Amino acid sequence: MKVAGYRRLLPVLGVAAATLVAAGCGPGAVLTSETPDQAVTAALQAAQTTPLRMSLTGDLDLNTGGLGNLPSSIQTALGQLGSGGSATGQLAQESSARRQLTASADGHSLTLVQYDGHGYVSQDGGAFAELSQALPASPVASPSQLSTAVADLSFQDAGSATVDGVSTERYSAPITASVLEKLAQDLGGSSEGGSLEEVLPLLAPYLTGSGSVDLWLSTGDGSLVHATLSGSVSVDVGAAASALAGLVSGGAASGSLPTGTLGITVSLAAGVSDYGGSVTVTKPDATSTLPAGAGWAGSLGSSLSGSL
Repeated sequence: MKVAGYRRLLPVLGVAAATLVAAGCGPGAVLTSETPDQAVTAALQAAQTTPLRMSLTGDLDLNTGGLGNLPSSIQTALGQLGSGGSATGQLAQESSARRQLTASADGHSLTLVQYDGHGYVSQDGGAFAELSQALPASPVASPSQLSTAVADLSFQDAGSATVDGVSTERYSAPITASVLEKLAQDLGGSSEGGSLEEVLPLLAPYLTGSGSVDLWLSTGDGSLVHATLSGSVSVDVGAAASALAGLVSGGAASGSLPTGTLGITVSLAAGVSDYGGSVTVTKPDATSTLPAGAGWAGSLGSSLSGSL
């Protein structure tokens, strides 16, 4: 099994599952009587607990040709990612505590199951392994976190449209470096060392580009019909490395710092079906246990890198 395949898959579909599920669907008042914030916040809140199925597609493109003088660890990581790739996935959500995501890329698949505080992983349809470290007891975002994120993103009503035969209202929010910085400041306070609210303000001057999040909600009941996340950004790695090195006592020799620009383009899309219907996630019969790591993502990442 190719390491590069999963390294392309996890950034694309992992983000898709984490963000587009949150940007899900929800009942509420007729959309025309709600503000964008009200409509989107209701959608986010309901999506965390309502049974649903979601189809996911993702594309990640990396332009690393202009980079130079990189540490070997970063060269290895970028080598595994290559120029990016495409992935598809299917998510089944029974409740906030029971979800299953099967994602595919490069002819291989990875199935992740969250079941009542436990995590399970299966590669290419093989036996499941259970993560030895329990998942968080409350994996859903709080109402205040959702409201803060929606307010920071500044969704606007972009007009009506018919999507897959459904009458919808589209809500759109631009994504810029300043928006990401504000989100990190408002939501990153619980992060561990090297938190986003500390790093992004330092990197913001060296980021260019933009993107958007778009949600299409049914005008009938507020449920999500379609969602997209897209963006393209360039990072002046050389200038950022030089500036950050200057903040460290003693600094680093200019000749040893990375140089060049990194380009990143991401496109994610999600379509919801069976919203509020009968969705069942089955607890896997695990035949092995994965070692403890830094939570769900850490355990999964270390197990994949060690076994592929």
